[in-house]
Amino acid sequence: MTSSQHGSSKPDSSPTPDISSPSATSPEPKDASSSASPTSWKKALDIVFYTPKRCRYDPANPPRFTIWLNLLFAFAGAFTVANLYYNHPILHLLAKEFNVSNERASLIPTLAQAGYASGLVFLCPLGDVFPRRSYVLSLILFTATVWLGLCLTNSFAIFCFLTFLTAVTTVTPQLMLPLVGDLAPSHRRATALSVVSSGLLLGLLFARLLSGVVTEYTSWRNIYWLSFGIQYLIFALLWFFMPDYPSTNPDGINYFRILYSILQIFISHPLLVQACLVGFCTSTTFTSFWTTLTFLLSAPPYEYSTLIIGLFALIGIASMFLGPVWSRFVTDRFIPLFSVVLGLLICLAGTCIGTYTGTFTVVGPIIQAFFLDFGIQTAVIANRSAIYSILPKARNRVNTAYMISAFCGQLTGTAVGNHVFAIGGWTSSGSTSVGFLVMALLLCFARGPRETRWVGWSGGWQIRKAGDVARKGDEEKGRKDIGEEASVETSQDISVNSARETNVDADIDLTEAEKSKSLSASGK
Repeated sequence: MTSSQHGSSKPDSSPTPDISSPSATSPEPKDASSSASPTSWKKALDIVFYTPKRCRYDPANPPRFTIWLNLLFAFAGAFTVANLYYNHPILHLLAKEFNVSNERASLIPTLAQAGYASGLVFLCPLGDVFPRRSYVLSLILFTATVWLGLCLTNSFAIFCFLTFLTAVTTVTPQLMLPLVGDLAPSHRRATALSVVSSGLLLGLLFARLLSGVVTEYTSWRNIYWLSFGIQYLIFALLWFFMPDYPSTNPDGINYFRILYSILQIFISHPLLVQACLVGFCTSTTFTSFWTTLTFLLSAPPYEYSTLIIGLFALIGIASMFLGPVWSRFVTDRFIPLFSVVLGLLICLAGTCIGTYTGTFTVVGPIIQAFFLDFGIQTAVIANRSAIYSILPKARNRVNTAYMISAFCGQLTGTAVGNHVFAIGGWTSSGSTSVGFLVMALLLCFARGPRETRWVGWSGGWQIRKAGDVARKGDEEKGRKDIGEEASVETSQDISVNSARETNVDADIDLTEAEKSKSLSASGK
């Protein structure tokens, strides 16, 4: 900033006649070029961070979170997270292209996952500090620009380095999910989260399918060129349509304090710990199944080709479209723990069918793929809906803690699934997944939905959210009209959330004040 101002003030100090004189023209281009460089960069940054008038934030009339914005976030999340998985079906082609062994080529997805984990830890928490629009656009633009190197390089070392670097900044979907939690009304939060989460699953599964099909008939580089174009399309769409929402912590927080606070938040909230442990178990089951499925289908009695194995991703994509419907009619109406348990039971049923019939009929793995994807999606959406209510001003850090546990589960599922499959085959690896799902159910039953302690079921067994609304309304004013009470509760939630944007201490004071007011009213 200082250098650009200095460069712009230097030409202004020169008299006008000297610029047009022949004797002064020779040294002048040097000064012009030195001042043009920062000016050009400033203009470019001004364009990148410019906010169209319709997207600017107005406290008196904040932008509405519409279904079209929800779908835009889902599209952006799908084809951003897909960057991590394009290389999975084509590792043998990459090994041949760069003249390395298959074992060396397997370093590419490993570095992609390591980069993604680094981004989760070091970049996602900053979503609680920076304005989300400019932060998301910066990461997408950086990823798209660096991605060009993956399309062009002939060096394996450079390809690996750029894979890691782009994976670090491919965390924008994890910034969008907490933002959806901020913007969506509380009675529609699960549905809105389901739409974006479905996009993430679509990206994960569709990337492998698209990469396999494209490279079957054209060069492997074409899938990278396609992703390059899609990244810039996402940037353009978000630039034109993503509203500018203010930071949840406009006063700023020390970066190292942010990282340390993730651990503090984790050990202070039993609900978050429960959700993280369940997420670990479900992620383990998911990656174990999709990793060992390739070994099962490529060996006798099936011996399917790579293309046919890749088409199994369509089963997961089909189940994904049921997620928003389920969230609309179940997750949004019942407590999150109820949906988590139902999702785990669906996963358990599908895993048992696929595990113990998959060695002699392909119908078993097909049923397992459908039930597992749908059940895990149901549990994940319900868990996110629950944990986003913990600390509204720290939703990105809460999401980081949850995603770290899920990522550790993915790594564990890949390692354990492959090891057990090598020893005992498909049935043994599937039985291990059954054990993880049973463990997740036990974690759910260890702590009730209204329990404030680490273990227990105090607070009742009521599973409908409407029951909470009615009970709260009866205690406060004795109303019997549940629909009216629900609207009052929603308006109170909006008031509380807006008040929470001041600071965390005020949030706690406000909650205590509401409790005391409710108790005094019920006493009267």
